[in-house]
Amino acid sequence: MKNLLQLLILVAALILLYLLGGRYFLRVDLTEEKRYTLSEGTREILKRMPQSTYVTVYLEGDFPYPIQRYKRAVETMLAEMRAVAPKPFNYTFVNPSKNPQVLRLFKQHGIQPIPINVRVSQTETRRQYMYPVATIHAGQQDIWVDLVKGHFRPTGEIDLLEAEQEVEYKIAAALRQIATHGSKPILGFLSGHGEYSLSQMPQLEAELGKFYRLVPVRVREGQALAPAKAYLPETLQKKLSGDGFAAIVVIGPDSAFTEREKYELEQYLLRGGRLLWLLDHHRINLSEGSALVLLRELNLDDLFFRWGWRPGYDLVQDFSCGYIELIKGYYDGPVWGAEKWLYYPIVYIFPAHPVTRTVDAVLYRYAGSVDTISRPGIKHTILALSSPISRSVKGTQMIDINLTVKNPPNPETFKGKGFRPMAVLSEGRFTSVFVDREPPTDAYAPNPPTARFLPESGLPGKAIFITDGEFALPSEVQGRAADYTPLDNLTFLLNCIDYLTGETTLTQVRSRSVQLRRLNPDIVRRNPLLIQAFNLGLPVVVMVVFGVGLYLWRRHKYRRSLV
Repeated sequence: MKNLLQLLILVAALILLYLLGGRYFLRVDLTEEKRYTLSEGTREILKRMPQSTYVTVYLEGDFPYPIQRYKRAVETMLAEMRAVAPKPFNYTFVNPSKNPQVLRLFKQHGIQPIPINVRVSQTETRRQYMYPVATIHAGQQDIWVDLVKGHFRPTGEIDLLEAEQEVEYKIAAALRQIATHGSKPILGFLSGHGEYSLSQMPQLEAELGKFYRLVPVRVREGQALAPAKAYLPETLQKKLSGDGFAAIVVIGPDSAFTEREKYELEQYLLRGGRLLWLLDHHRINLSEGSALVLLRELNLDDLFFRWGWRPGYDLVQDFSCGYIELIKGYYDGPVWGAEKWLYYPIVYIFPAHPVTRTVDAVLYRYAGSVDTISRPGIKHTILALSSPISRSVKGTQMIDINLTVKNPPNPETFKGKGFRPMAVLSEGRFTSVFVDREPPTDAYAPNPPTARFLPESGLPGKAIFITDGEFALPSEVQGRAADYTPLDNLTFLLNCIDYLTGETTLTQVRSRSVQLRRLNPDIVRRNPLLIQAFNLGLPVVVMVVFGVGLYLWRRHKYRRSLV
């Protein structure tokens, strides 16, 4: 009777646990950095999803262990998302090599396979292909996600451990694109000073159009610039009409700003606005093969100095550089060739920051440097540095393509002159350069501003300065603009704009860091047999010792009971 009662209690307890488990969800993440716990930003995006979501991952197949481990990490992250998503969230893994229809779909979207060598015996390897991409489907939207972009080593290998860190961010970014559809913040692009238009940057325009409403901005006529309501206190939001600008972007201005324009941009920043500047201070036209470097007068020095920026009015030369395409002759038309060009620095040194996460390397073209000056209440963060073998060249100079290509400078003259800052972020409370001055007026805007003058920031603002006005422009192929931006410039720009606009859902995910506990490669190379024997033999030894110990304990126990 007693045993029956215990059995009934056990069954009742199991049924109760089953019912509670179906109603309440609980998981315990025992890792130190909570690597298997979704960030608050991802949870917020999942709550904003308007409908059910279906994810297809094309990572199924007979792959070696590192790829299988990465696949499990992707599957684990998707399982966590399914567990916390308030609306239906499902996923599946597909083997594309066995599905001709999927391969045709890849071809339509320009997705290229990545070749891998799989060892099938001690002397034989087999070539396979993998497609580390995923599609996220919700309603009428399909978003393609490249799961390993940004994690290729110079040798061409994929750093799967680092790619594992970015799984949550990349999927969350695609989900955010779906969640914000129809409620996009306003992104202003300044015009009126010879700036590059969005039509000249089709890839940037297409990517930003997924998340923002893109509008032109002209402040020359005294157009008032209001920051986005999201930056303002709730009491003030109710009193204002219109959404305001989430950020204003200035790309490659070629003429001077008026005092009134500077006033409006500065007051926008002091009211909590966000500014992204892409500009340089030189005019260079090498259409004839050589040119004298001319300075642009933008009339921004006093404004930048007050913010803590000091442009170098220089050109950065770097032996880590891109190529310039040249006509090397004619044979039934021009014959094109490419030569390394020191004035096209490839920047790959990025201090740790949410803006620079997932960025491989970026290309600057005829760019300068910028130094920072300490200012009370403002925090400066350097976002990009030139390589150790770079230098700054100042003053008026003649650039000749043929002479520079045939007689490059001695790399020894670059030593100790590298690591030039080429992008800076400043955030905090700024002060006005127009203190103790009348609000400016001019022929374009003869009436004084209607908004109250702020001598210092009422709300914290943010501004980024990238020292290249051509940073967002497409690559050039045989003298013509291509339809893609060079290297990872696009990712860097998107990260800058997301950070400025306070898209906290993604910045939280970006700033998350998981410690990768790698084995020391030197020790692994020196003692491979010892490490293999330890990993394979130790579990066996532990099991044998445990079994023998259990046997001896039971033998001793029952021998005593017999006595």
